[in-house]
Amino acid sequence: MTTAGVGYCCAVILAATFATAAIAKLRDLRATLEQFTALGLPRAEVFTRIVPLAELALVVLLLIVPAVGAIFAMITLAFFTTFLVGRLREGVTAPCACFGATVALPLSRLDIARNLGLFVLAAAALLADRPVRPTLADLLTTVGVVALVSIVLATLRRR
Repeated sequence: MTTAGVGYCCAVILAATFATAAIAKLRDLRATLEQFTALGLPRAEVFTRIVPLAELALVVLLLIVPAVGAIFAMITLAFFTTFLVGRLREGVTAPCACFGATVALPLSRLDIARNLGLFVLAAAALLADRPVRPTLADLLTTVGVVALVSIVLATLRRR
């Protein structure tokens, strides 16, 4: 197992996550705008267009220069998470809109936990300064840990 390989696997998984989020938002801009507005996002109409484009830029950075992409991903996730924590403290229960209109679950602490998990992935992506070919052990380790965390979050969400 190599640290650069694990780091690049984390960068690729994070890139796939941001790509999924961006595409979901872009597929239905009207629904994304409605959810951003329901969350109380100032200038929701502007962010409806900017956020998915920023997420797509992160995808490119994470795949081409993973360490740089990781830094920008951590900054972005810090902003997203801080905003969501503020919404939770205000008692907002509108859906997160983190993955566009595809998710209609009320905002909860699990959204914060998911973002913290993504932040950890971004931190691990710092281990790869360039794209590398991961070993099978790198891939299995990274995917195994991400799958386990995803299962735990999904199980907690059902409660």
